[in-house]
Amino acid sequence: MPKVGGRRKKTRTHKEATEEDLDLIGQTPKAFILKRGKVSATIRQLIDDYRDVMYPFTSMNLQESDKTKMKDYVKAAGFYLISHMIIMTQTNKNSYIRFIQNPRGPTFTFRILKYANRNEVLNAQRKFKSFSRVFSPPLLVMNGFQTDFQTDDPQKPTSEHIKLVGNMIQSMFPAINVQNANPKTQKRVILFSYKNDKIYIRHYYISFNLKGIDKKMKKIIKANKLPNLSKYNSFSDFLQNNHQMFASDTEQSDLEELEIENKQHNKQQMSIRLHEVGPRLELKLYKIEEGFMQGNVVYNRVVSKTNKAIEKLRKIKRRKMLLKYKRREEQEQNLQKKTKKQDIEEFDNVNKKVKQQ
Repeated sequence: MPKVGGRRKKTRTHKEATEEDLDLIGQTPKAFILKRGKVSATIRQLIDDYRDVMYPFTSMNLQESDKTKMKDYVKAAGFYLISHMIIMTQTNKNSYIRFIQNPRGPTFTFRILKYANRNEVLNAQRKFKSFSRVFSPPLLVMNGFQTDFQTDDPQKPTSEHIKLVGNMIQSMFPAINVQNANPKTQKRVILFSYKNDKIYIRHYYISFNLKGIDKKMKKIIKANKLPNLSKYNSFSDFLQNNHQMFASDTEQSDLEELEIENKQHNKQQMSIRLHEVGPRLELKLYKIEEGFMQGNVVYNRVVSKTNKAIEKLRKIKRRKMLLKYKRREEQEQNLQKKTKKQDIEEFDNVNKKVKQQ
């Protein structure tokens, strides 16, 4: 107990962060997920669902407004060590999503072809099951981003462009040490799959079940309580009664088996099952820019340019940047001259007043 008038300090849960912890916090990727412009209610719901996907390394209650400019978000991102931004926009024809790396880019713009919110995915399942928000980050699974292929169509992205997209996606999620990671702490999986010039995004929840055990026994083990055995002579009678096993009772649809140690350090055969919780997204790469929503366009699906045209545009942008720097220098010099004149005038006025006195 603390002294009278003192304050109790928790030593186990309220530990002060060390320098190593602060370094890890700075290294872990974090993201702002927001909208720009007017969007429909379904896109707003999709933004909330995607925040659940990126949880806990995202801001769940980010206050958005049309008056807030992008430079304000960039300043806030630098203060909170935000490494990425995910921006959703909508026009009369299409919806778009941008993956941006702070603060200098690159920027990857995708067109949203199809999407389904979390509620739509869960309602489409036969066995509806609610899933609470999990604090641990999801496991990242990528498919088809490192394959080499050739395309004659200039509008389609090359294998190099797809590898850049894969590197960008990989940088948005924290790295996991497979040797030291506990399988039971991994509760979610996010899948990015590239196939037929499209990117598919799926979000799954991982459940671990005991292998080769009847449903009744599973319920007893999970509840940690004995059932009401007043109607039976023994526990074996309870198990033998209505012991007709159906196909749903078996674990034939599980993906993989693992040996996991329990609290008593005993190894158990566990089966893994994935439950899709949404959202679903089907994307197509639209544009790649070198900077933060600007700069040299590395790839554009609609407009294809030759190398000479790209070099001309680069020279024009460099000239514009040089002109900006020159104007800023001139403005600073002019300000310095004005301040000097004002100081001299004030000094002269003070001298005049002193002489008059």
